[in-house]
Amino acid sequence: MKNIGILEVHCHVKFLHTMIRICKIKDTNITIFTTKDLLSRLEKYMDINENYNIVLKRNKEGLNSFLKRVEKICNEKIDLLFVNTIQVTNYYLPRFLSFNPKCKTIMTVHIANAWFKQKFVFNLKKPIISLDTNISSIIVKFLILPKFDAINVIYPPIKDYILNETNYKKEIFTLPFNFYENNLKADKTNKRIKFVVPGQIEEHRREYKFVLDAFEHLLKDFNEDIDLYLLGYPVGNYGKSILKRCEDLKNKGYNIFTFNSFIPEEQYNEIISDSDFIIAPIKIKSRGWGEIQEIYGLTKASAVVFEAIQYAKPLVVPNEFKIIKELENSTIKYIDSKDLENKLKEYIVNKNSIQDLKKVALKSSKYYSLPILQEYFKNNILNKLDSL
Repeated sequence: MKNIGILEVHCHVKFLHTMIRICKIKDTNITIFTTKDLLSRLEKYMDINENYNIVLKRNKEGLNSFLKRVEKICNEKIDLLFVNTIQVTNYYLPRFLSFNPKCKTIMTVHIANAWFKQKFVFNLKKPIISLDTNISSIIVKFLILPKFDAINVIYPPIKDYILNETNYKKEIFTLPFNFYENNLKADKTNKRIKFVVPGQIEEHRREYKFVLDAFEHLLKDFNEDIDLYLLGYPVGNYGKSILKRCEDLKNKGYNIFTFNSFIPEEQYNEIISDSDFIIAPIKIKSRGWGEIQEIYGLTKASAVVFEAIQYAKPLVVPNEFKIIKELENSTIKYIDSKDLENKLKEYIVNKNSIQDLKKVALKSSKYYSLPILQEYFKNNILNKLDSL
């Protein structure tokens, strides 16, 4: 029996849930290291019972103190610790400098360039962020990354990128952000075709203009047959401008549905579960807090891919986005708004083709079913733990 620890103190509750479910097999005991807030959110996804050991960050306990307590427990009881999230900023990184448990450790890398392609950056408009990025790069390269026995990436193309573009020599695993469960609702008959664009409406994340340009034409011709949902709330002036354009289209009688604030999870799940297509107008090149550029689909994953897996839905993405091979046959790629319009029109006028594509999407999602991922964990990590 192996004792597995999973540490998450930042924000990735869904990924924490995924890791717990994957690692909980008959050969393991699971200890969850997290915060009270994250635990309460986790309980929406699963039943936290006596089958799990819970270690919570105490009220008024600093992160440094909590990590020391985690390290002590790991030294005494844990065989393998997964560290789910370390933010690449000078607020979080220094807290992990003295964190060095004796057990085997695997850290999940969410953004490859920030961890492996560090370079000096300078932006006169953002001097503080530039300084933070440069100091963080030094800490990551020389002090944090070498601590871990292996890394995990949630999206397989990130592994390929690291192997091809860096000199990292340790093991790289591919446990995903989310997985498929066989709990889908049966499709409604004779229903309208529902297109959903999940996620916050942010300028640096997605290009909504292509989507709205395409749907302005599609809704003009097929308003009785299709619905478009922007399943996220607006962020900043860009988000407001997108909603303003949607309101203008609604005033023409078009079936567009938007939200001004946070969408309750139950409602979110209901809408996406009942959808026919998930559209992800991802901006391929992105920067988060730091000044190091990431490339969606190559150095950074998009949660929308895992929503397509979770709900077994056909996915629509820009042509440049690198999709995993398991989803290639259930993914539609577009070059521009006209190309998007034409490709979606083919399915709108032939509804039988939608059902065919959804069957392919279901088959694709099953590659990421829980039993398959648990088998991967057992064969590639648990059974080879001593060699890490």
